[in-house]
Amino acid sequence: MAIVIPTPRDPAYWSREALEAEEKRVFEICNGCRLCLNLCPSFPSLFDAVDKLDTSEPITAPRTPGALDALGNHAAATEGAHAAPPRADLMGQAEALEKLSPADRQKVVDLCYQCKLCDPICPYTPPHEFAVDFPRLMLRHKAVDAREKGVPMQDRFLGDPDLVGRIGTLVPSIANWANEFAPNRVLMELGLGVHRDRQLPTFASQTFQAWFRSTHLTPPPLSAPGPKVVLFYTCSVQWNDPIVGRAAVEVLEHNGFTVYAPEMKCCGMPALDGGDVARATEWAGYDVDILAPYVEAGCAIVAPGPTCSYMMKKEWKDYLGSDKSELVSRHAHDLMEFLFKLRKEGRLREDYTQEPGRIGYHLPCHLKVQKIGFRSRDVLKKIPGAEVTLVDQCSCMDGTWGMKKEYYDLSKKGASRLLDGLSAAGAETYSSDCLIAKLQIEEGSGKKVVHPIEIMWRAYGGSENAPLAKLPPVTPPQESP
Repeated sequence: MAIVIPTPRDPAYWSREALEAEEKRVFEICNGCRLCLNLCPSFPSLFDAVDKLDTSEPITAPRTPGALDALGNHAAATEGAHAAPPRADLMGQAEALEKLSPADRQKVVDLCYQCKLCDPICPYTPPHEFAVDFPRLMLRHKAVDAREKGVPMQDRFLGDPDLVGRIGTLVPSIANWANEFAPNRVLMELGLGVHRDRQLPTFASQTFQAWFRSTHLTPPPLSAPGPKVVLFYTCSVQWNDPIVGRAAVEVLEHNGFTVYAPEMKCCGMPALDGGDVARATEWAGYDVDILAPYVEAGCAIVAPGPTCSYMMKKEWKDYLGSDKSELVSRHAHDLMEFLFKLRKEGRLREDYTQEPGRIGYHLPCHLKVQKIGFRSRDVLKKIPGAEVTLVDQCSCMDGTWGMKKEYYDLSKKGASRLLDGLSAAGAETYSSDCLIAKLQIEEGSGKKVVHPIEIMWRAYGGSENAPLAKLPPVTPPQESP
């Protein structure tokens, strides 16, 4: 019988007994495989707990020369490793798995920061009959905990970036000063659990929506001629990095697109991190209701944030289960994925005027898990004068996990290979699509990090004082008969 993974729309999802049975099943498979040993702290936490309870010889997972600890070392972890039979009883550890304490299971959940890198590596993900979805299981555990015990204050605060952004942008100069004022950071750590040394996002003096409304008056999408897109601009762009949104809009317009950016809510992933399924689902439903009519009017959806594009493609349709969410999922793109598609079709302008130089590009985990290839790198390296070094290492941040005082040191340790890789690149510019990973990189390196779309925008000649010209779409070359 095929295993069906329940969604929050299924009553079984919320059963503690059913959750524990599913954790036992998945943990048994993971323990018998151990391919993900060095992906994140969750897996070694599980395997160590099993080995300590096991009366037989401990299992040593395949290791490669130079493999370090379980933080950010996914490239080394999978090289030359093979999945063992996923049966704990064959390995003499079924009894140990039965004896795992609630505290051991909770530790596995708490140490999962939803990088989701186990998904493309795991040999047992759906449609395999074992149907292993480890990240979704960890979110389910948090959701059940939250329903039974309530969402902790720390997660309520960190899980609502729009609320934080609205407060911070009321008087951004004071908010930004407070985020760097040591006594206030001590109070934030005591009250909200945000580590006093973690670099926090700065609040913009003008939000992205304010800029867009002041510069754009677009016709209704049904009546707009030519190609058109709707920009899911993300919370980080709205409140903290509006220049990324401006760059995206102007690059798309320069390539002949009419751009729409209606007011939207958070994609919901920060709320899911704290188990707040109700709030995440509400926001997703709101966004789907906004986006679906644009899709029906012929718009593609683009997002400059890897987590948001992943949520639109994967999570919204499973949490909402509606026809509209399926429609949005089919038409959602990561921004640089979309631009790569245009270039492949011969529809991307190449009238660059500036050379970017050497770029150290960080590949975000939530782009990697979309299995779309290295599209940001591929677009950037086609710009004349660009020398791009790809650094495929996890930032170990997550939207909220790396900000918390209890995981700060672990997060910093896990990011060391990313920082070493960027340093070794000898790059003039550091770049990442993920504006949360940006915080980790900037804190660890002292260098400013820019989104790939900013590099592309400036290569076209765009700047804060020189907006790009809006041009008609490129007509792709015709194939010879």
